[in-house]
Amino acid sequence: MPFVIYIFSLCAFALGLTEFLVIGLVSAISDDFQASVDIVGLTVTAYAVGATIGAPFLTAITTKWSRKSVMLTTMIIFSLGSLAATLSNNVETMIVSRFVAGLAHGLFLAVSASVATELVPPKKSGAAVACVFSGLTLALAIGVPIGTYLGSVISWKLSFSLVTIFGLVGLIGLIFWMPANTGNKSNIAAHPIKSLSYIFNPILLLGAFVTVLGYTGAFTLYTYISPFLYQVTKVSIQTASYMMLLYGIFAAIGNIIGGKVTDALGAERSVMIILFLLSFDLILMYFFGHSLVVMGILIAIIGAISYAAVPAMQARVISIAKYYVPEAVPIASGLNIAGFNSGIALGSIVGGILISHVSINYLTLGGVMICLAGVCAMMFTPKQTKVLVHQDE
Repeated sequence: MPFVIYIFSLCAFALGLTEFLVIGLVSAISDDFQASVDIVGLTVTAYAVGATIGAPFLTAITTKWSRKSVMLTTMIIFSLGSLAATLSNNVETMIVSRFVAGLAHGLFLAVSASVATELVPPKKSGAAVACVFSGLTLALAIGVPIGTYLGSVISWKLSFSLVTIFGLVGLIGLIFWMPANTGNKSNIAAHPIKSLSYIFNPILLLGAFVTVLGYTGAFTLYTYISPFLYQVTKVSIQTASYMMLLYGIFAAIGNIIGGKVTDALGAERSVMIILFLLSFDLILMYFFGHSLVVMGILIAIIGAISYAAVPAMQARVISIAKYYVPEAVPIASGLNIAGFNSGIALGSIVGGILISHVSINYLTLGGVMICLAGVCAMMFTPKQTKVLVHQDE
């Protein structure tokens, strides 16, 4: 694997740490700012919205830029946004700062994922994407638990400062190790206005829509996994935290496995298998949610499946774009990054509705129905597309 892809992974670690760390520090930030928890929670929403907007739209606008210029600019913006959030004295400033950092998050992951596939042979594209996204899963598995602990016992500003430092280290790595022509070998740069039109390309939207459904299904439960464990499995807060750590560890493992499976089976088949496995795991949670041992196993599995989906879904959409609109590969990558973030946001909304109007027990079944809708969306993808995606891989 080219060394620069590991630099991408380091940058992704900083991005992932920023995205997930605040969830564990909401209470600490709330106490510091003398603000309600739900208001502080908007900082999470602001980041996700920024990532959703930044991934496709900023990728399209910067399509004429060299890939190195885009990624350097992105990490500068991210580092500044992260620093501003660290120095914030009120929720409003933090919301704006995190929105800006979120814009950079979406753009960087979109560009780095597409560039990574250009740096390796087609049969290694899944592994290359998995390597980039391994930074995110390592942030979830290792960075967030450590950062949450430091932020809780010392200061949340210390944890946020560490995020800024990681971002700056990644920036320095890009400056020295990313060649100026990286990723430009086969990209056909389109005019920014034309690139924006690709965001609404039906075949690309359909590809990203599968990602939206898959992640909505997964996060319908995962967003509320803590209250689910408290109310249904009847575990203590400490036990729940151990189970969440288990989720993070297996997410990192699943990301690596997902890249290898994608290369071995093809992205199309891999995504289909992942959606079926995710549905099956959620069904088992519905029937065995009261068992601590079984839930521990199922949470580990759902963590692995959810993040095995990342390289598979990303490689799938990029492969579709490479055949139909090769000049739109970065935009397609951005659409799929937006799909992940949209799925996370929609999952929290759907889960909240189910809890309010039905019961927390039905989070699993709601997730199953949405995942199966993703399978249906894949089945209605034109048969020609499926064949061509395999050929391209």
